[in-house]
Amino acid sequence: MRILKQSPSLQQAFQAKIQEKISDNRQEVKQDLGGGLFGEIGAGFFQFKQFRNQIKGNLGETFLSLLLMSLPDNWVMFKNALIPTKSRNITEIDLLIIGNAGAFLVEVKTWKGSFSANQDKWKRREGAKWVPLENSPTSQSIYHKKMFENWIMPQVSGFPENFIFAPVVFPVAKWIGTTNCSVPVLHGFQELTQMLQQYPKCLTNEQVLIISKLVENCDISDIPKPSTKPKPILRKSSGL
Repeated sequence: MRILKQSPSLQQAFQAKIQEKISDNRQEVKQDLGGGLFGEIGAGFFQFKQFRNQIKGNLGETFLSLLLMSLPDNWVMFKNALIPTKSRNITEIDLLIIGNAGAFLVEVKTWKGSFSANQDKWKRREGAKWVPLENSPTSQSIYHKKMFENWIMPQVSGFPENFIFAPVVFPVAKWIGTTNCSVPVLHGFQELTQMLQQYPKCLTNEQVLIISKLVENCDISDIPKPSTKPKPILRKSSGL
């Protein structure tokens, strides 16, 4: 399997958006804590936590990359693939793997502990209690799949209807239990490797190449511009 990269300008645009969001959130935390020295300390802790979570995510994706090297040479993978959305935004996919079995938008969650989910509503075990989670990993994957479909489908023709999959992988969780979730939930990288190898072929080598080239050549210019509505024509009163 080959690992490909996207345009540096797209990466720079995404990082700028991320830094802007972190800066805004940091300022909100500071204001919520009343500003001053105490607020500055809390905001600094928030920024450190964001940086630590990013490091953990990158480590999980690196281990997965090594494991997936067993796939055939005609398969390709993008780490932290960036896809434009219609709202002039950019969504990030942890791992985008493309092969004869389809396009797999993999969400990697390096969460520790025990988790359960029913119909995309998630809970985490804390002591003897199950605490609801605000962010649903499977709902996030559903969003990625929708955004990718909106971007890729207008650019291809003759492709099968269902060739895009969005599994969630928990490589270090202690226990995972799910019921009726909208996307596959896998406990460990080995399960993902088996999934990729066992899914039936739905894409030709040429179709794999077409998708990988579109992702590789995606640039900041591919982000749709907002639609501009024509200004209303103001008619002068006739004075009657």
